[in-house]
Amino acid sequence: MAVVLTVGVTLAASLFTGATARAELGPIPAETDWLFVDDGPDPADRDPFEPLNRGIFGFNEVVYGWLFDPVATAYQWAMPGPGRRAVRRFFSNLSEPVTLVNDLLRFRPKQAGSSGARFLINTTAGVGGLFDPAAAWGLEPHTSGFGGTLAVYRVPSGPYLVIPVMGPSTARDAVGGLVDGAMRPDTWLLAATPRLVMAAGSGFTTYDIERERLDALRDTSVDFYAALRSAYLLDRDARIRLLLVSDD
Repeated sequence: MAVVLTVGVTLAASLFTGATARAELGPIPAETDWLFVDDGPDPADRDPFEPLNRGIFGFNEVVYGWLFDPVATAYQWAMPGPGRRAVRRFFSNLSEPVTLVNDLLRFRPKQAGSSGARFLINTTAGVGGLFDPAAAWGLEPHTSGFGGTLAVYRVPSGPYLVIPVMGPSTARDAVGGLVDGAMRPDTWLLAATPRLVMAAGSGFTTYDIERERLDALRDTSVDFYAALRSAYLLDRDARIRLLLVSDD
């Protein structure tokens, strides 16, 4: 049973799958965000598997309510804010090699060099990434995921998907998430059990960040499934659109 729960939490590392993807470009200006301008495609038209997706969505809601919410609440109670931020920095540091590779695939050597330097500095002087001295030295963080890289190469997003435990995604971002996970150093350097523990910690850290926004959307939505689908697709499309402009 413990193994099953750990595997489930491992999948939660990509909860609200765009967590990394959404961060690629930082905040979206209102004038370019489809959440503010009504000229984007109807999200429902991109959901050909809606009956199946709704079933998985319902399953995920049960898992979140019975497992993730209590653990996240206990985590917030036991870990003060500075400690939670340090944990977030630790897991973010593990993603720097992923960003480096994706920057190279996008022919952005300057950004790749910054990611490589950040990883070396924060892994050593930053005590494994718990602290971020690289930012103080002028190397600001950024993220690049393989889903965004596929978009740069004009791979279509494909249909909207709801993945068990992991949540909203698209076909392109689901593939991107698998590739990004395979490029993380802990995937290759750790044995199976500690790797599951690390992924579980990453998953709960992600959920800790996203839970408040999810709860707010849930409380204000007549149809939470449709609202979350629209929020995910519109936000992701806006970021991809800016990503394509920045890489042209």
